[in-house]
Amino acid sequence: MPSAVAVSDNSEETKLMRKLHGELVLEESGFFKKVTQKNAQLNKDAADSYYENWKDNNNLQNNEKDVEKRRLQAQSMTNSFYDLVTDFYEYGWGQSFHFAKLYKGDSFEENINRHEAYLALKLGLKRGMRVLDTGCGVGGPLREVVKASNGAHVTGINNNAYQIQRCEAYSVKYGLSEYTDFVKGDFTNMPLNDATFDAVFSVEATVHAPRLEQVYGEIYRVLKPGGKFACYEWCTTDVYDENDMTMKKIVHAIEQGNSISKLYTTKQCIQALESVGFKVLEQGDMAIVDSATNPWYNTLKAPDGGLRGFLRSSVGRTYTHTLMTFLNKFKLVPPGVLETSQLLNDAADNLVAGGETGIFTPMFFFLVEKPADATA
Repeated sequence: MPSAVAVSDNSEETKLMRKLHGELVLEESGFFKKVTQKNAQLNKDAADSYYENWKDNNNLQNNEKDVEKRRLQAQSMTNSFYDLVTDFYEYGWGQSFHFAKLYKGDSFEENINRHEAYLALKLGLKRGMRVLDTGCGVGGPLREVVKASNGAHVTGINNNAYQIQRCEAYSVKYGLSEYTDFVKGDFTNMPLNDATFDAVFSVEATVHAPRLEQVYGEIYRVLKPGGKFACYEWCTTDVYDENDMTMKKIVHAIEQGNSISKLYTTKQCIQALESVGFKVLEQGDMAIVDSATNPWYNTLKAPDGGLRGFLRSSVGRTYTHTLMTFLNKFKLVPPGVLETSQLLNDAADNLVAGGETGIFTPMFFFLVEKPADATA
């Protein structure tokens, strides 16, 4: 199966990626093969590297130095995180690792696809346009945007070699290689030319940046003048009080369970966009529940149909963790797999708590524009 990492690419990073993850597995039923074939020492190294950044659980009142350390290590921290969690995410979520506005009567997959297609609609995408997906995961949203736009060409940028390999393989599998390409790179320092893209989107990914100003500034640079950027951002809401330790513990657990140096407030998010030159066209929290929708965090609470719906639920996550505990006891999974299962369970519980208390949203939506007369 072709991959974004060419066979002739013998970089040390590529060799390590292949050694860590083993044979490329795309089958939906391939989770246990993927987690059991990982290299034990390299998976342990990834887990150790990630957890090294999270030693402030008992000192949240004065953890500014820890936050700054995470910001300095954000690229390597998030790379380790996705080496650990990607297979778990595909197991429970499929190829789109994000939440969605949950309309009553629709399946999870229908809501996810609509959430992605909405970006194509708001950006006015059409065949022939050049578009960038900033932090593309394994390419699920990217491929939906290609289809929703009737053939816009979308480039995905991602700093994790394993996910890039999977992106390209899925594009081949689904016949979308003509409309997609992928770049392995740091989205706060993109190896892309100025004013390259007609539009940019991001789905719950720019939150991994050390500071939002850094990634927003790079997006501004690679956009053509007059181009638009649409995004679903993870933020704390106006309800959140940084000085309330109960709230701060929930938010810190969300950060730890999702490789986030520091969550911005919705106001800080808009300020970051404006500070790099963007004009804000639309903004709003799409997590607000109305008569037609259910809370977004229900995805993590109760089964919503199908095997993956069960696996995402509290009961399903307990089942998976119990199974990982058994496999770990008999050394059938490498070190770090059980710890990753626990990390994601804790993250899910605190995401629910963040949603129920109203202090967190995973879908603060904005649409912004690079002025048509911009010179940089």
